[in-house]
Amino acid sequence: MEPARPPGKRPLSAWLLMLVLVVIMLAIAFGAVSTVWYLIAFRGWMNVRFLFDLAIRLAMIGCCVGGLVGIARRRGWARWLGLAAIAALTVMIILMPDTAQYDNDAQRSGGAFGRLILGPLLMALWGYRFGFSAKARSYFGNGHA
Repeated sequence: MEPARPPGKRPLSAWLLMLVLVVIMLAIAFGAVSTVWYLIAFRGWMNVRFLFDLAIRLAMIGCCVGGLVGIARRRGWARWLGLAAIAALTVMIILMPDTAQYDNDAQRSGGAFGRLILGPLLMALWGYRFGFSAKARSYFGNGHA
């Protein structure tokens, strides 16, 4: 039987994902708080749709907190949750409407290249480094790197 190896250092891709999760969590929390204050100040009532929206926002915050804790504690499920978050961000990059104003077709094609090809390639690299690289396998404890 092989001796237990010490756990690897946290990869930069994990630090980056943790930072992104914190930013997303703060944005969702700020949106929820501002919505609550708006309804209290101007509407004075809460309906079922609002409560459903608030529950979804709180669930998203819970997923972000769970992901942060899981990554920090080297849990195997956090690796897959992080990969799902990176995939969701990639889909958002691709599906997000392009509202930029371009002067000509060359600029428009460059923007499309960045959004549809370069962005997803960089996200795929981030996903590989977060979930499948030797450093990530060593960090999450299911590899011999």
